[in-house]
Amino acid sequence: MALYCIGDIHGKFPELTQVLNELPIGAQIVCVGDIGLGFSDSLSPECLAEVDAAATSRDQKVWLMRGNHDAPEIWLQHRSEWNSSLKSIRIPSDIHRMKVDNINIIMVGGATSLDRSHPDRVEGQTWWHNEAVAANAPRQVGLMVDAYGRADILITHAGPFEAQPPISRDKETFDHYSKDDPTLAGQVKTERELLSQIVETSQARTVVYGHYHVSLENNNGPIRYRCCAELEAWLYVKRSVLPPLPSLV
Repeated sequence: MALYCIGDIHGKFPELTQVLNELPIGAQIVCVGDIGLGFSDSLSPECLAEVDAAATSRDQKVWLMRGNHDAPEIWLQHRSEWNSSLKSIRIPSDIHRMKVDNINIIMVGGATSLDRSHPDRVEGQTWWHNEAVAANAPRQVGLMVDAYGRADILITHAGPFEAQPPISRDKETFDHYSKDDPTLAGQVKTERELLSQIVETSQARTVVYGHYHVSLENNNGPIRYRCCAELEAWLYVKRSVLPPLPSLV
């Protein structure tokens, strides 16, 4: 069974429907956050009706992780309501573990909005005070690993500190918003360090995320980091067999 990760959606549900129609029948699909749920035009499950119909017609299961541009209340308080209204789309808990065939998956939702102080952002409507990664996430992930074993793949919304792009990429953004939001840069740095702790605790060898709207891959030791661009579908293949050693002849 194929496992795909899809980058940020940002309310582009017709485009997401098109992507699903191009993916294999029976695929398991994880959208890595910034779905765009909780904005004025996406307050109820009906906004996903077309996406759900496409996934159902292709026997796909679609998991919607929470990003910073998603209302935490949907994931924390209203998951049952949304899940009961949808056939093939699932809203998982913010910190979720599941197994697809022989692939152990851990998901950790949430991130900090860099533009939360922008005049067009309204707390509780277009950004949320509790949108960041939960501080107790490393402990919760550790409990999952203790109970079920290490993750093959860790899926988050923002990237850990070792992943690309580096935090220095956002220096201009931090400088721009620092007058009205002086704690932003420090909080983002702390969050990326927190995500690094989660990577270590999960023991995953593949880490997939979105948030930065670019398609990037880098390695740090044995860990592969993969950033999915907006609406990019990336196929995960479990590295179960080591490549052969080069010939010494």
